[in-house]
Amino acid sequence: MRSDKVKSEGGIKLDLLDVNIIRELQEDARISYRALARKLGVSVTTVSERVKRMKETGLIRSFTVIVNPEKAGNVYCTALYIKTENGSDPKKVGEAVSKVKGICYTYHTLGMYNLIALGSAPNKDDFSSMIRQINGLKGVKEVIPSVVLDTIKEDPKHIITLAEK
Repeated sequence: MRSDKVKSEGGIKLDLLDVNIIRELQEDARISYRALARKLGVSVTTVSERVKRMKETGLIRSFTVIVNPEKAGNVYCTALYIKTENGSDPKKVGEAVSKVKGICYTYHTLGMYNLIALGSAPNKDDFSSMIRQINGLKGVKEVIPSVVLDTIKEDPKHIITLAEK
């Protein structure tokens, strides 16, 4: 049995309509509020207010375009596995990694590596420069690059569900 509301870890209460709005926006962030309201059987004002609330609480961070790096000429896509020096703050090192040109995602992780960064570069020289820059950052102990050969799945949509009772 499902509850009609779920309170996320961040304290944001979601109901089935919120979840459905998120799902629809993840499929097509360009859908108009009017079309979304029609699809979900609610008013445009309801959709607008719900999206506004989810943006204000930080649940929805932004609306964006997802680019295929290979079509854009960025053919060196990589996952970088990063170990930080003992005593360094992995989050602060991660913030520095995030500022390196070409880095798109940076995650603080638990496991063999403290950070995982995903990025791309248009050519071998820029790719090498990205890795050298990260290697040179204060607090970085080791960087292990892994070059992406083929994309099997790339889907930034996080699953949003209602909690089970």
